[in-house]
Amino acid sequence: MASPVTQVEGLEVNAARESAPRIREATFEDYYEVSALQLRNGLATKSYADWSALWDGNPAYEQSGRRSPIGWVLETSRGQVGGFVGNLPLAYYFNGRCLRAATAYSWSVDPQYRGHSVILLDRFLRQKGVDLFVCTTVNAISETVYRALGFSRVPVGTWDRAAFWITGYREFARCALQVAPIHLPQMLASPLAAALYARDTLSGCLTNGDFDCEIEPCSGFDSRFDDFWESLQRENVNRLLAMRTRETLEWHFRCSLKKARTWIVAVSKAGRLVAYAIFDRQDHTTLPLKRLRFVDFQARRGFEPTLRQVLEWMLRHCRETGIHVAENVGCWLERLPVPGFSVPYQRKMKSWMFYYRASEPELSHCLQDPTVWAPSSFDGDASL
Repeated sequence: MASPVTQVEGLEVNAARESAPRIREATFEDYYEVSALQLRNGLATKSYADWSALWDGNPAYEQSGRRSPIGWVLETSRGQVGGFVGNLPLAYYFNGRCLRAATAYSWSVDPQYRGHSVILLDRFLRQKGVDLFVCTTVNAISETVYRALGFSRVPVGTWDRAAFWITGYREFARCALQVAPIHLPQMLASPLAAALYARDTLSGCLTNGDFDCEIEPCSGFDSRFDDFWESLQRENVNRLLAMRTRETLEWHFRCSLKKARTWIVAVSKAGRLVAYAIFDRQDHTTLPLKRLRFVDFQARRGFEPTLRQVLEWMLRHCRETGIHVAENVGCWLERLPVPGFSVPYQRKMKSWMFYYRASEPELSHCLQDPTVWAPSSFDGDASL
């Protein structure tokens, strides 16, 4: 989901006859005004139930005693909301230590108050008790602000690109021709689809795995996921990992699972969970292109090559359900040591989407090491 300010440069405040807006903590009662603000600024909105669920049931929010602010608003002298930045508490583990983290959610400001937009984000950054800020939906305009405020690019993955597989060749070809910079008749869709299919078949971008593991689609998260998380922590003490307890996973995907927009795939060996993958639907906003996004993949040590079996399941699922493209935003899968794995296509995005800032100099120094990172689209608010 996006969390941008839609304009940063050339900011003006057309409020000469009105006193400057004040910044105050947001409350759940601000929902309707915040929702209207998001609509005015071209952002997607959620129902009240889905919006409040970002905090209600959020383990990191509950662990703060529900004392963490849910965000901050710009309130005008007339008592209206002219800007908002949400504050989502998160938790990470690193070197045996639980880190308190936060991500900015749905940062938006009305045009006449955008002179105050950076001050609003600065208020988010000045909150107490946060060790790490992660922002995973940075757009081309807000990227300049994040850099100016001391954020760094995550050093693993390629977060200004998305790698993808085509699973519905004719539909993909039609959409590609629809946005082509030159006029191309749709009668070329079939030849283009055939050419893409032949290219993928000959390239052999996905080889079969040799692991005899069971692939099981799941409707939710059971006790196996807590056992898996305990093992994952022990095997990755020196890596920064977003918390993935069963409780956290249930909260994170609660709304999307209810709407049947998320798929969970468990990989088992001798009855024990050794890996899992999570996917969600991210259809194109303006084209009739149905997309599946690869959100997360975690594997116990030595079982990383089961990724090939997971990908085979994903591609088969896409073809059987009429999904046209499967996508890995940020190319984060490439960090995994899986021989014979490649993704045939990439597209360029307008910004580097994943930035971070550590509050402590020692932690900041540690996070400059790429081997510390294991990012995916599970981080931050990218899949919320």
